[in-house]
Amino acid sequence: MAKTKKAKAKDKSAKETSAKAAKLGKAVKPGKVAKLKHEPVMLPRSTWFDLRSKHSGRTYRISVFEPLAPPPEAGYPVVTVTDGSLTFPISATMSGAASMGGSGALVVGVSYPTKDPAAPMRLRLRDLTPETPLSRIRPIPGLPPPVADDYGAAEPFYRFLTEELRPAIAKRYKVDPARQTLYGHSLGGLFTLGVLFQHPEAYQTYCASSPSIWWNQRALLKLEPKFAKRVAAGEVSAKVLVMIGGLEQTLPAIPPPPYTAAQAKKLLKDARMVDNARELSARLAALKGGAGYEARFVEFIDEDHMSVLPASLSRSLVFALRP
Repeated sequence: MAKTKKAKAKDKSAKETSAKAAKLGKAVKPGKVAKLKHEPVMLPRSTWFDLRSKHSGRTYRISVFEPLAPPPEAGYPVVTVTDGSLTFPISATMSGAASMGGSGALVVGVSYPTKDPAAPMRLRLRDLTPETPLSRIRPIPGLPPPVADDYGAAEPFYRFLTEELRPAIAKRYKVDPARQTLYGHSLGGLFTLGVLFQHPEAYQTYCASSPSIWWNQRALLKLEPKFAKRVAAGEVSAKVLVMIGGLEQTLPAIPPPPYTAAQAKKLLKDARMVDNARELSARLAALKGGAGYEARFVEFIDEDHMSVLPASLSRSLVFALRP
């Protein structure tokens, strides 16, 4: 029986589809694995550009995620995350999920233009730490002694974020200047609290994950009394979220390299990660401020210093996107 035009067209379409599949997937047979391609995996609705700073003298790799939904009339809320090579993929994916419900944020990740995966961990030390005497910078076993130039440039980095990066983002996207959030983890959490204490008007929301309050013999806390006075005077309307992993003072079964079990135990005892975060949060929450001021604390049970990262990013987005 002769095939109808419709049947012939269907056969032609099937052949074309098969040809395309063969070209793209090289006709992979069931149960077989296609040849792996070592190419970057792209995040949907994300892009990047490099931006040179006159304040820090460094060039930064800026990654941006734009929600699928169009921006609100006032513009997208913005969540800026430090350590972007690590935090941006997580926060962008979570903001994409939130945007399906109509409440996503423009996520801006700040990192460095390098192909060396270990380089950001070294470069961040300078941008995320305040001025610190070299004698108070803890050496790491097996590595060269600390160098002063590798630390202590938090203030220039802050100025880059607010005076150079923020205008660059506003030129490219419709954003809400009244809904700006800063997120940082570990030394990034220390940096975030430092900006809060010294420049509380810079952002509306501050999310400090596992903040390294121990740094420089807890010198950060010397800034707290002046900040508390400003809150009491009604000059601060920031929303503050401090988060910590419940296991951050517990010695893991396998000490993190290059530390021995004894060295790791001493570090945990001296750092007081959970205690410092809990105590500071209690003091911030007890402050009686003006309209808008709020301080919250979240301890994620069964999470350590690194496993807490996705949880803290998720909670930070929820905190930042509240009406």
